Amino acid sequence: MMDRTLDPRRLLDLLSIAEHGSFTRAAAARGVSQPALSNSIAALERVLGTRVLERTRHGAALTETGRLLATHAETLQSALGRASGDVSLKKLGMEGSLVVGMSPVASVEIVPEAVAAFRRETPNVSVAIHELPDDELIERLRTGAIDVMVSPAGLLADPPEIEREVLLRDRFVIVMRPDHPLARRSALDLAELHDAAWVMPNAHTAMWRQIESLFVAENEAWPARCVSTNSVTALKSLLMRSDSVSISSFRLVTLDCAAGHLAAVPLRQPHFQREICLRKRRDASLTPLALRFIAILRAVGARIAKNTPSPRNAARTAPKRKR
Repeated sequence: MMDRTLDPRRLLDLLSIAEHGSFTRAAAARGVSQPALSNSIAALERVLGTRVLERTRHGAALTETGRLLATHAETLQSALGRASGDVSLKKLGMEGSLVVGMSPVASVEIVPEAVAAFRRETPNVSVAIHELPDDELIERLRTGAIDVMVSPAGLLADPPEIEREVLLRDRFVIVMRPDHPLARRSALDLAELHDAAWVMPNAHTAMWRQIESLFVAENEAWPARCVSTNSVTALKSLLMRSDSVSISSFRLVTLDCAAGHLAAVPLRQPHFQREICLRKRRDASLTPLALRFIAILRAVGARIAKNTPSPRNAARTAPKRKR
Protein backbone atom coordinates (compact mmCIF):
# COMPACT_ATOMS: atom_id res chain seq x y z
CA MET A 1 0.00 0.00 0.00
CA MET A 2 1.31 3.47 -0.89
CA ASP A 3 2.30 5.65 2.05
CA ARG A 4 0.13 8.78 1.76
CA THR A 5 1.92 10.67 4.54
CA LEU A 6 2.78 14.15 3.34
CA ASP A 7 6.44 15.09 3.49
CA PRO A 8 6.68 18.59 5.02
CA ARG A 9 9.65 19.40 2.79
CA ARG A 10 7.54 18.85 -0.31
CA LEU A 11 4.89 21.22 1.04
CA LEU A 12 7.56 23.88 1.52
CA ASP A 13 8.81 23.22 -2.02
CA LEU A 14 5.27 23.80 -3.29
CA LEU A 15 4.97 27.01 -1.27
CA SER A 16 8.23 28.29 -2.72
CA ILE A 17 6.97 27.71 -6.27
CA ALA A 18 3.72 29.50 -5.40
CA GLU A 19 5.65 32.46 -3.98
CA HIS A 20 8.16 32.74 -6.84
CA GLY A 21 5.92 31.75 -9.75
CA SER A 22 8.36 29.37 -11.43
CA PHE A 23 10.43 26.25 -10.80
CA THR A 24 13.65 28.06 -11.70
CA ARG A 25 13.28 30.90 -9.20
CA ALA A 26 11.90 28.59 -6.51
CA ALA A 27 14.81 26.16 -6.92
CA ALA A 28 17.29 29.01 -6.51
CA ALA A 29 15.49 30.23 -3.38
CA ARG A 30 15.42 26.71 -1.89
CA GLY A 31 19.06 26.06 -2.75
CA VAL A 32 18.29 22.94 -4.83
CA SER A 33 18.47 22.04 -8.51
CA GLN A 34 15.43 22.47 -10.73
CA PRO A 35 15.25 18.70 -11.48
CA ALA A 36 15.29 17.96 -7.75
CA LEU A 37 12.43 20.41 -7.19
CA SER A 38 10.47 18.90 -10.09
CA ASN A 39 10.98 15.42 -8.62
CA SER A 40 9.75 16.65 -5.23
CA ILE A 41 6.51 17.99 -6.71
CA ALA A 42 6.04 14.83 -8.79
CA ALA A 43 6.42 12.72 -5.64
CA LEU A 44 3.88 14.92 -3.83
CA GLU A 45 1.39 14.48 -6.67
CA ARG A 46 1.89 10.69 -6.66
CA VAL A 47 1.11 10.54 -2.93
CA LEU A 48 -2.00 12.70 -3.37
CA GLY A 49 -3.14 11.17 -6.63
CA THR A 50 -3.88 14.59 -8.11
CA ARG A 51 -2.13 17.57 -9.68
CA VAL A 52 -1.00 20.45 -7.48
CA LEU A 53 0.58 22.58 -10.22
CA GLU A 54 -0.09 23.44 -13.84
CA ARG A 55 2.90 24.47 -15.93
CA THR A 56 2.24 27.52 -18.11
CA ARG A 57 4.26 29.56 -20.58
CA HIS A 58 4.86 32.07 -17.80
CA GLY A 59 5.86 29.61 -15.07
CA ALA A 60 3.67 27.49 -12.81
CA ALA A 61 0.19 28.01 -11.36
CA LEU A 62 -1.40 26.25 -8.41
CA THR A 63 -4.42 24.03 -8.89
CA GLU A 64 -7.28 24.18 -6.39
CA THR A 65 -5.60 21.37 -4.43
CA GLY A 66 -2.29 23.19 -4.67
CA ARG A 67 -3.80 26.36 -3.19
CA LEU A 68 -5.24 24.36 -0.31
CA LEU A 69 -1.85 22.79 0.41
CA ALA A 70 -0.05 26.12 0.09
CA THR A 71 -2.27 27.53 2.85
CA HIS A 72 -1.19 24.71 5.17
CA ALA A 73 2.41 25.16 4.04
CA GLU A 74 2.33 28.82 5.11
CA THR A 75 1.26 27.75 8.59
CA LEU A 76 4.00 25.10 8.64
CA GLN A 77 6.63 27.63 7.56
CA SER A 78 5.56 30.06 10.30
CA ALA A 79 5.63 27.29 12.93
CA LEU A 80 9.13 26.21 11.90
CA GLY A 81 10.34 29.80 12.01
CA ARG A 82 8.84 30.33 15.46
CA ALA A 83 10.36 27.04 16.69
CA SER A 84 13.81 28.05 15.46
CA GLY A 85 13.44 31.46 17.07
CA ASP A 86 12.35 29.96 20.40
CA VAL A 87 15.41 27.68 20.42
CA SER A 88 17.64 30.71 19.86
CA LEU A 89 15.86 32.52 22.71
CA LYS A 90 16.30 29.49 24.98
CA LYS A 91 20.05 29.63 24.39
CA LEU A 92 19.96 33.24 25.60
CA GLY A 93 18.11 32.28 28.79
CA MET A 94 14.65 33.33 27.58
CA GLU A 95 11.53 31.25 28.19
CA GLY A 96 9.69 31.73 24.90
CA SER A 97 8.10 34.32 22.66
CA LEU A 98 4.81 36.13 22.15
CA VAL A 99 3.88 37.99 18.96
CA VAL A 100 0.99 40.46 19.11
CA GLY A 101 -0.63 42.24 16.19
CA MET A 102 -2.61 45.44 16.70
CA SER A 103 -4.26 48.36 14.95
CA PRO A 104 -3.57 52.00 15.92
CA VAL A 105 -6.55 52.24 18.31
CA ALA A 106 -5.25 49.23 20.26
CA SER A 107 -1.83 50.87 20.60
CA VAL A 108 -3.13 53.69 22.81
CA GLU A 109 -4.08 51.80 25.96
CA ILE A 110 -5.13 48.18 25.94
CA VAL A 111 -2.15 46.47 24.27
CA PRO A 112 0.58 48.53 26.02
CA GLU A 113 -1.07 48.03 29.41
CA ALA A 114 -1.58 44.31 28.81
CA VAL A 115 2.01 43.85 27.61
CA ALA A 116 3.34 45.76 30.62
CA ALA A 117 1.36 43.51 32.99
CA PHE A 118 2.43 40.41 31.06
CA ARG A 119 6.10 41.44 31.25
CA ARG A 120 5.87 41.93 35.00
CA GLU A 121 4.72 38.31 35.32
CA THR A 122 7.06 36.85 32.68
CA PRO A 123 10.18 39.03 32.37
CA ASN A 124 12.12 36.35 30.47
CA VAL A 125 9.74 36.18 27.51
CA SER A 126 10.46 37.91 24.21
CA VAL A 127 7.50 40.06 23.13
CA ALA A 128 7.10 41.50 19.62
CA ILE A 129 4.30 43.94 18.73
CA HIS A 130 3.35 44.66 15.12
CA GLU A 131 1.08 47.54 14.09
CA LEU A 132 -0.26 46.83 10.60
CA PRO A 133 -3.44 47.21 8.52
CA ASP A 134 -6.14 44.75 9.53
CA ASP A 135 -5.94 42.67 6.34
CA GLU A 136 -2.21 42.10 6.86
CA LEU A 137 -2.74 41.29 10.53
CA ILE A 138 -5.41 38.71 9.74
CA GLU A 139 -3.19 37.06 7.13
CA ARG A 140 -0.34 36.80 9.64
CA LEU A 141 -2.71 35.49 12.29
CA ARG A 142 -4.08 32.91 9.87
CA THR A 143 -0.62 31.53 9.11
CA GLY A 144 0.53 31.60 12.75
CA ALA A 145 3.07 34.39 12.29
CA ILE A 146 1.37 36.22 15.16
CA ASP A 147 -0.31 34.68 18.21
CA VAL A 148 -3.16 37.12 18.76
CA MET A 149 -4.34 40.42 17.33
CA VAL A 150 -6.31 43.31 18.82
CA SER A 151 -8.20 45.58 16.44
CA PRO A 152 -11.69 46.89 15.70
CA ALA A 153 -14.36 44.66 14.20
CA GLY A 154 -14.69 45.67 10.58
CA LEU A 155 -17.72 45.89 8.32
CA LEU A 156 -16.41 42.87 6.39
CA ALA A 157 -16.65 39.35 7.80
CA ASP A 158 -13.52 37.66 9.15
CA PRO A 159 -12.26 34.45 7.51
CA PRO A 160 -14.00 31.36 8.96
CA GLU A 161 -10.81 30.12 10.62
CA ILE A 162 -10.57 33.30 12.73
CA GLU A 163 -12.63 33.82 15.88
CA ARG A 164 -13.03 37.04 17.81
CA GLU A 165 -14.42 38.37 21.05
CA VAL A 166 -15.20 41.93 22.09
CA LEU A 167 -12.81 43.48 24.62
CA LEU A 168 -13.99 47.10 24.52
CA ARG A 169 -16.66 49.23 22.90
CA ASP A 170 -15.89 52.58 21.36
CA ARG A 171 -17.65 55.44 19.62
CA PHE A 172 -16.86 57.82 16.81
CA VAL A 173 -16.36 61.49 17.64
CA ILE A 174 -15.58 64.70 15.77
CA VAL A 175 -12.00 65.71 16.59
CA MET A 176 -10.38 69.15 16.34
CA ARG A 177 -7.93 71.42 18.11
CA PRO A 178 -9.09 72.50 21.62
CA ASP A 179 -9.58 76.17 20.68
CA HIS A 180 -11.51 75.39 17.50
CA PRO A 181 -14.79 77.38 17.24
CA LEU A 182 -16.78 74.13 17.42
CA ALA A 183 -14.86 72.55 20.28
CA ARG A 184 -17.32 73.68 22.97
CA ARG A 185 -20.36 72.19 21.25
CA SER A 186 -22.14 69.40 23.13
CA ALA A 187 -22.78 67.42 19.94
CA LEU A 188 -22.51 67.79 16.16
CA ASP A 189 -24.27 66.52 13.05
CA LEU A 190 -22.29 65.78 9.90
CA ALA A 191 -24.55 68.22 8.04
CA GLU A 192 -23.17 71.06 10.20
CA LEU A 193 -19.67 70.24 8.92
CA HIS A 194 -20.56 70.26 5.23
CA ASP A 195 -18.21 73.17 4.46
CA ALA A 196 -15.45 72.20 6.89
CA ALA A 197 -11.93 71.20 5.93
CA TRP A 198 -11.32 67.55 6.85
CA VAL A 199 -8.43 65.20 7.56
CA MET A 200 -9.34 61.57 6.92
CA PRO A 201 -7.70 58.13 6.92
CA ASN A 202 -6.76 56.73 3.53
CA ALA A 203 -9.50 55.15 1.44
CA HIS A 204 -10.44 51.47 1.70
CA THR A 205 -8.98 50.97 5.18
CA ALA A 206 -11.15 49.50 7.94
CA MET A 207 -11.50 52.93 9.60
CA TRP A 208 -12.35 54.59 6.27
CA ARG A 209 -15.12 52.04 5.58
CA GLN A 210 -16.74 52.70 8.96
CA ILE A 211 -16.50 56.48 8.57
CA GLU A 212 -17.97 56.21 5.08
CA SER A 213 -20.91 54.28 6.53
CA LEU A 214 -21.58 57.21 8.92
CA PHE A 215 -21.81 59.63 5.99
CA VAL A 216 -24.12 57.22 4.16
CA ALA A 217 -26.31 56.86 7.27
CA GLU A 218 -26.74 60.65 7.46
CA ASN A 219 -27.16 60.99 3.68
CA GLU A 220 -24.13 63.27 3.48
CA ALA A 221 -21.63 63.39 0.64
CA TRP A 222 -17.99 62.60 1.32
CA PRO A 223 -16.13 65.86 2.11
CA ALA A 224 -14.73 67.68 -0.92
CA ARG A 225 -12.11 69.58 1.09
CA CYS A 226 -10.17 66.67 2.48
CA VAL A 227 -6.58 65.68 3.24
CA SER A 228 -6.10 61.91 3.45
CA THR A 229 -3.28 60.15 5.27
CA ASN A 230 -2.32 56.68 6.46
CA SER A 231 -0.47 58.20 9.43
CA VAL A 232 -2.33 58.64 12.72
CA THR A 233 0.46 60.94 13.92
CA ALA A 234 0.16 63.16 10.84
CA LEU A 235 -3.64 63.25 11.16
CA LYS A 236 -3.45 64.46 14.76
CA SER A 237 -0.71 66.99 13.98
CA LEU A 238 -2.72 68.47 11.11
CA LEU A 239 -5.72 68.91 13.40
CA MET A 240 -3.60 70.66 16.04
CA ARG A 241 -2.24 73.10 13.45
CA SER A 242 -5.39 74.06 11.52
CA ASP A 243 -9.15 74.53 11.59
CA SER A 244 -9.60 71.07 10.05
CA VAL A 245 -11.77 68.43 11.69
CA SER A 246 -11.81 64.65 11.54
CA ILE A 247 -13.86 61.67 12.64
CA SER A 248 -11.99 59.35 14.94
CA SER A 249 -12.43 56.50 17.33
CA PHE A 250 -12.63 58.20 20.74
CA ARG A 251 -10.17 55.73 22.26
CA LEU A 252 -7.62 56.72 19.64
CA VAL A 253 -7.61 60.32 20.93
CA THR A 254 -8.43 59.80 24.63
CA LEU A 255 -4.91 60.61 25.82
CA ASP A 256 -4.63 63.60 23.45
CA CYS A 257 -7.89 65.03 24.81
CA ALA A 258 -6.84 64.43 28.42
CA ALA A 259 -3.57 66.26 27.74
CA GLY A 260 -5.37 69.21 26.14
CA HIS A 261 -3.89 68.62 22.67
CA LEU A 262 -7.20 67.80 20.97
CA ALA A 263 -10.93 68.11 21.65
CA ALA A 264 -13.59 65.50 20.91
CA VAL A 265 -17.26 66.31 20.31
CA PRO A 266 -19.81 63.47 20.21
CA LEU A 267 -21.88 62.82 17.10
CA ARG A 268 -25.52 63.67 17.73
CA GLN A 269 -26.46 60.45 15.94
CA PRO A 270 -23.72 57.89 16.71
CA HIS A 271 -25.49 55.19 14.60
CA PHE A 272 -23.33 52.33 15.90
CA GLN A 273 -20.63 51.48 18.41
CA ARG A 274 -17.18 50.39 17.39
CA GLU A 275 -16.02 47.10 18.90
CA ILE A 276 -12.35 46.56 19.79
CA CYS A 277 -11.80 42.82 19.51
CA LEU A 278 -9.37 40.06 20.35
CA ARG A 279 -8.82 37.74 17.40
CA LYS A 280 -7.18 34.32 17.39
CA ARG A 281 -7.15 31.26 15.19
CA ARG A 282 -10.15 29.02 15.68
CA ASP A 283 -9.25 25.59 17.08
CA ALA A 284 -5.54 26.51 17.24
CA SER A 285 -3.38 25.15 20.06
CA LEU A 286 -2.22 28.34 21.74
CA THR A 287 0.88 28.32 23.90
CA PRO A 288 0.52 28.83 27.67
CA LEU A 289 2.14 32.24 27.17
CA ALA A 290 -0.48 33.27 24.60
CA LEU A 291 -3.30 31.99 26.82
CA ARG A 292 -1.98 33.98 29.78
CA PHE A 293 -1.69 37.12 27.65
CA ILE A 294 -5.28 36.69 26.49
CA ALA A 295 -6.44 36.47 30.11
CA ILE A 296 -4.56 39.69 30.89
CA LEU A 297 -6.07 41.40 27.83
CA ARG A 298 -9.56 40.55 29.05
CA ALA A 299 -8.87 41.95 32.52
CA VAL A 300 -7.26 45.13 31.18
CA GLY A 301 -10.11 45.63 28.71
CA ALA A 302 -12.71 45.34 31.48
CA ARG A 303 -10.87 47.87 33.65
CA ILE A 304 -10.42 50.37 30.80
CA ALA A 305 -14.09 50.07 29.84
CA LYS A 306 -15.11 50.85 33.42
CA ASN A 307 -12.85 53.91 33.73
CA THR A 308 -13.16 55.54 30.29
CA PRO A 309 -14.54 59.10 30.51
CA SER A 310 -17.08 60.46 28.03
CA PRO A 311 -15.74 62.83 25.34
CA ARG A 312 -17.22 65.81 27.19
CA ASN A 313 -15.72 64.76 30.54
CA ALA A 314 -12.34 64.22 28.92
CA ALA A 315 -12.45 67.75 27.57
CA ARG A 316 -13.49 69.24 30.91
CA THR A 317 -10.70 67.53 32.82
CA ALA A 318 -8.01 68.46 30.31
CA PRO A 319 -5.45 71.05 31.42
CA LYS A 320 -5.69 74.44 29.76
CA ARG A 321 -3.22 75.01 26.97
CA LYS A 322 -0.70 77.79 27.38
CA ARG A 323 -0.80 80.47 24.73
